[in-house]
Amino acid sequence: MKLPLQISPMLAIAAEPFNSPDYLFEIKWDGLRCLAFLTDTTRLQSRNLRDISFQYPELTTLHQKVHKTNTILDGEIIVLEAGKPSFFRLQSRMHATSEQSIKYGMRKHPVIYMAFDLLYSEGKSLMHLPLYERQELLYSILIPNQHLVISQAIPEQGLSLYSQAVKLGLEGIIGKEKNSPYLPGKRSPAWQKSRITKSANFVICGYTTNPKGREDLSALIIGAYTGQDLLPYGLVGTGFSQAEIDYLLNLFKPLLINKSCLTKPLYPPSHRVQWLQPQLVCEVEYLEVTGDHHLRHPFYKGLRKIEAKECQIDLIK
Repeated sequence: MKLPLQISPMLAIAAEPFNSPDYLFEIKWDGLRCLAFLTDTTRLQSRNLRDISFQYPELTTLHQKVHKTNTILDGEIIVLEAGKPSFFRLQSRMHATSEQSIKYGMRKHPVIYMAFDLLYSEGKSLMHLPLYERQELLYSILIPNQHLVISQAIPEQGLSLYSQAVKLGLEGIIGKEKNSPYLPGKRSPAWQKSRITKSANFVICGYTTNPKGREDLSALIIGAYTGQDLLPYGLVGTGFSQAEIDYLLNLFKPLLINKSCLTKPLYPPSHRVQWLQPQLVCEVEYLEVTGDHHLRHPFYKGLRKIEAKECQIDLIK
């Protein structure tokens, strides 16, 4: 039987960490979602259905690491740093498209395929089977090596695994109902992800507008101090209601200035910027700080009544 040309991956809903005898729990790997189509070759498909095989040459022999042909795996492509997934390092691989940059990435940031589900085997769909059966079959057909690892799941103890993920500085965990089928393209409560978020206070240095979107306020430009220097931490564009935007714009009126108060230029640069005197402070929730001083998945949590100088880089984890 022939394999389908594409499959949209099953998606999880957000949830607080929990225990349940009906669920299996595993680490939420901080990587690039990827389905691996294994026949006499290896073809890698991204979450948005793009063929990304050429970008990861070290994974081209995955089809030789399964005991059954015509197989489809679901998993994540990750890059490790000090034993932990590093999305910052993975990004360089995700954006590499030239032969030279791909070869450099292989040497500098080798990837691992972290398999966590088995959708097809010997050309037959297994998606109707309960999760625990699919995972048992996954263990029986894969031959792990330096570029292929199976994500281990534990039963019931989601809170304990979440606590360990916090201690290790990982992205979070995901709980999957052990009797659930695989629902391609669906966001289902059968899969529940619990992300580990952080928060810190930042100086509001300005804001951007977007003629094709929110014309009044698209995102806040935020920064933090190191000594007397005010360094940029990127943009925050989520977490605002229209009422909050209107309130902020009213507060901004007496603070408008013509040039940036930042010691270093904003990156990426924006031409639709209104700069502000660095007086207001807001709390921002985020997953992590990248190596170039940007926040991953930042979310505005509201204004805070503290002095701008209290927003120090050494308080941002």
